[in-house]
Amino acid sequence: MSAADKRPGNLVIGLAALLVACLAVGAWLLVQERSAQDDLSRAQAQVQKLTGENEAEQAALAAAKTILAEITSYSWKDGEHEFAWLDKIANTELKDKLAPNVSGLQKAIVDGKVSAKGQVVDAASRAISGTQVEVLAFVDQALTDETNKDVKIEQQRVSMTMKLVGGDWLVDRLELLSGDNAGADPSGAAGEGTP
Repeated sequence: MSAADKRPGNLVIGLAALLVACLAVGAWLLVQERSAQDDLSRAQAQVQKLTGENEAEQAALAAAKTILAEITSYSWKDGEHEFAWLDKIANTELKDKLAPNVSGLQKAIVDGKVSAKGQVVDAASRAISGTQVEVLAFVDQALTDETNKDVKIEQQRVSMTMKLVGGDWLVDRLELLSGDNAGADPSGAAGEGTP
């Protein structure tokens, strides 16, 4: 056999080696693409989770501000000192603790001819999950009574947990951190002041 007869065999071996190399590179690229797709899927899931938590924070913070304004705003005039905000408390234990004190608070408001206007001056939130958010709020409450027309500003700092229940953000925990009633039971049972 001459050298010319061996050349097509070398060509076949060379082409076979090239084919194997191409298949190996193709398989490696396929694995890399699937890995990149998995990474992308995980990143998209994380973005969705963070977006959901951000939306939860915003919604819970807005609800907390509204509830705090309701809790700290009342008037001694008939019908303007209702405690309808109690329905926005999800925690049964807290609600049961506050409810018995409502009539005493209403009487104190009427007897003292007290009016209050609460305003959340600043607040921040942190999502624990998509259904539970912690809120720290700074509330200024302007208090007046019929005997003293001077406005007294009480600065209250409140820590609370909001919980998503049936599509509504409700209070799950409420703690006064500062103000005349700081450290007191939020029901008013441990202090003389009103919320």
